[in-house]
Amino acid sequence: MRNITAILLAAGRGVRMGARGRMTPKGLLSIGDRSFVEESLDTLRAHDIGAIRIVTGHLEEQYREMTAKGQPGVTLTHNPDYAVKGSLHSLLVGLDGHTGPCLVLETDLIYEPRAIAAAIGTTDWSALLVSGPTEAGDEVYVWADDRTGSPCLRDMSKSAGQWPDHPHGELVGITHLTAEAVEALKAIGAEMVAETPMADYESGLVALAREHPVTCPKIDDLAWAEVDDETMLARAAERVYPRIVAARQTATNQGTAGTPVPA
Repeated sequence: MRNITAILLAAGRGVRMGARGRMTPKGLLSIGDRSFVEESLDTLRAHDIGAIRIVTGHLEEQYREMTAKGQPGVTLTHNPDYAVKGSLHSLLVGLDGHTGPCLVLETDLIYEPRAIAAAIGTTDWSALLVSGPTEAGDEVYVWADDRTGSPCLRDMSKSAGQWPDHPHGELVGITHLTAEAVEALKAIGAEMVAETPMADYESGLVALAREHPVTCPKIDDLAWAEVDDETMLARAAERVYPRIVAARQTATNQGTAGTPVPA
């Protein structure tokens, strides 16, 4: 197994999902036979990542029920402040007591295997995975500068006009952090949450990147989708999930979980 712990952020309330979000955590929604989180766990294990922490909050008992059915290597860490603090605090809860590298994942994601391979492809550097244009309607744009011979994170925003230059790509929601970056983020994040309790984890990564380079590997044609509301769920089911199924089958036929791409 790789010396990487996956930390899945699953504490959010899913307000934008309306009635469905009040009944089910977004990570436990499904398009195929298994929930988003269960599919993510399968993909992580296919890449030899077996140590997994899920940070719970909203409807956390449903995650307990899922793991009780058998999820080896998975531990649950509850964030009791999920309603009054943001995703950066959830990430800090997940990092509490952890040393070493980690892979941070949002749980309202569906994605093909290449995403994990790309994020962990260069373990000497932290890496925030980006894609080409998705036209999903709720994009988070990523800007990057050449700092290590590769594009490195400068900023993120939902406004494409945040910077005069074109964005490097779109945030996917999968980020690899080195052991050094993990320790730095703990200190940076604690200060940010103390000042702004609802700070999101993306702002923490941008602050981290000012001190520790975070490369931005890009897969232009990555099949992936974030699901925040019913419209995005329908789009993911109709336009994205069939491509993910095909990509998984290709990876299985080739006998590989995915091929890393350069940053």
